Amino acid sequence: MSSPPAKNRRQLQGDRSREDILDAASQLMAARGYDGTSISALASASGLPASSIYWHFGSKEGVLKAVMERGAARFAAETSLDDVPRDGSSRERVTWVLQRAARIIEESPGFLRLQTILLLSAPTGEANDAVARLRQQQREGLRDALALCFAEPGGPAAVEIADQLVDIAAATFEGAFLAAQAGSTAHSETLAQLADALIRLAEDQQSRAAP
Repeated sequence: MSSPPAKNRRQLQGDRSREDILDAASQLMAARGYDGTSISALASASGLPASSIYWHFGSKEGVLKAVMERGAARFAAETSLDDVPRDGSSRERVTWVLQRAARIIEESPGFLRLQTILLLSAPTGEANDAVARLRQQQREGLRDALALCFAEPGGPAAVEIADQLVDIAAATFEGAFLAAQAGSTAHSETLAQLADALIRLAEDQQSRAAP
């Protein structure tokens, strides 16, 4: 397979302009919400004319969609299922997943903060759909990670157990993140307690399912 042709200077400049707009949009929307972020404000913050924003994204909704898609791709890379350990006990695997979640809260809070602000500012139409799609993708990713955590060694993923646990895990993670944003340093302890709770709930589910 041949490699794609190298981009010329104009194309590279266009890519850089696009990233500058997305960086500015991420910062403004995290501070002001979607409705409080205007195209003129984006132009001022990015140092690019409004015409450039419209050329790259078509509309403010297009900007938000691109912001969410970029953030989702980065978040997915940070939470890849390929990294979830397949050996060790269920408790060790769940603990590993939640320790990774604690690191994301500490080291990469920007996108989570933006997502929360957008959720609270309740955008409509395509903007709302973009936020809803991302939250669904995150839920599915967490469910799939939990399914791997509770799988028997060499066996299939424990999807049924994960379906029972994912909403509790997601709600606790979001609460821990919000507490960290308010200045609490207890999110690691909270997520450690979540690991114990998930193990107990999974054991209860398995005992109920046993013949």
